Amino acid sequence: MKKVFNLLLKNNLTISFAESITGGYLSYSLVKNNGSSKVFMGSIISYNVFLKVSLLDVKLDLINKYGVVSEEVATSMVRGLKAKINSDIQVAVTGNAGPTYENNSDELVSYIAVLYKNQLYSYKHTYNSDRISNIKSIEKYIESKIVNILNDK
Repeated sequence: MKKVFNLLLKNNLTISFAESITGGYLSYSLVKNNGSSKVFMGSIISYNVFLKVSLLDVKLDLINKYGVVSEEVATSMVRGLKAKINSDIQVAVTGNAGPTYENNSDELVSYIAVLYKNQLYSYKHTYNSDRISNIKSIEKYIESKIVNILNDK
C-alpha cells in the first residue's frame, strides 16, 4: 500500500476500508507508513455476517440470495462504509482465502468494491496459494486498482 499512501498524501485524499477476508491487513499495510494519519480515516473489519449486517447495513436478504462471497455483497459493504466513514475513497473486500470456502463459493476468490468521486469500481480477483499468500495477493491487487483509479483522475 506504499504507492497508494504516496498518492493519497500527494493529492490530499483520505481512504477507509471495510475488510472481511483481509481481516485488517489492508489497514495495517497502510498505517505502517509514517504519516498515515493524514490519509487513513479508519476501517470496519466485518469478518462475519452479523457485523456486515449490523455495522455496514448489508441486507441479510442480499447475503442469502448472492452469498457472502459476491460482487453484490462487496458493493453493499462499500456503500455502507461510505455512510459510516466519509473518506474520499472507500474500499470493501469479501472472499475466500482458503483452505475452506463459504457456502456459496467453491473457488479462491475475492470481490472488491471501490467508491471514488461517486464512481463505483468493482473487481473480481482469484488466486491459488496458501491462505497468507492469498491475502497478500489481494492487498497487492487492491493496491494496483487504487493506483490506477487515482492516476486516471
